[in-house]
Amino acid sequence: MRAKKSLGQNFLRDESIIAQIIQLIRPQQAQHMIEIGPGTGALTDHLAMANVPLTLIEFDADLIGPLTQRFNDKPHVSIYHQDALQLQLDKGPYVVVGNLPYNISSPLLVHLMKQSSRIDRAVFMLQKELVQRICSSPGVKAFGRLSVMLQHRFDCFESLTVPPEAFQPIPKVDSQLIELIPKPKPTDVDLASLEFIVKQAFAQRRKTIRNNLKKWFSDDTLISLDIDPQQRPETLTVHQYEQLALDYHAHH
Repeated sequence: MRAKKSLGQNFLRDESIIAQIIQLIRPQQAQHMIEIGPGTGALTDHLAMANVPLTLIEFDADLIGPLTQRFNDKPHVSIYHQDALQLQLDKGPYVVVGNLPYNISSPLLVHLMKQSSRIDRAVFMLQKELVQRICSSPGVKAFGRLSVMLQHRFDCFESLTVPPEAFQPIPKVDSQLIELIPKPKPTDVDLASLEFIVKQAFAQRRKTIRNNLKKWFSDDTLISLDIDPQQRPETLTVHQYEQLALDYHAHH
């Protein structure tokens, strides 16, 4: 099965890397697993051995037949032809895993973040640069919208770096594993408000937080929230963004 460029597919081929990923996922300790984008089933074979319920979400119609054939003797494996961006987690908690295609990674992570209460943990293969962004700390250039949104709900851990040669076709970038563990008690913030504030704050990264948010916050309000109006957006902490969102939600 050839990978489709339009879907950003790169299939994992390196068995030693696959073994290390399985070690990180610990499938035998999961209650129910969801694999997003199983592709040709390289990871899925190992996940299915754990005999816990395994749901496969595959967008590419051409892969559904081969996957169905491959796992038809495994009643605990169910396969859905579905766009992962439409995935609604019902009961949970799920262990969610996947080698995510580059072109849907960011929106999919935000979509799953909104359902973090139904996730036990998540392990994803992403572009290394994206993992660095998600896990970066305030004050670092890479810190941005995705860092704030995901760190609001998850503790984020960088893991194994995977070279391009582990995939077929060989991508032009390094990949990296990330582990996301939902925070037991995330700050109770209206997510739409947080998304809005973070988007506005980072709209022009070189400007101060005062300039980017002046339509919604006075200097006095910023100072009352312990924020220096002269700060750049990437220097605020996740907690400060949560406070901005709480204040915005209370007044709009």
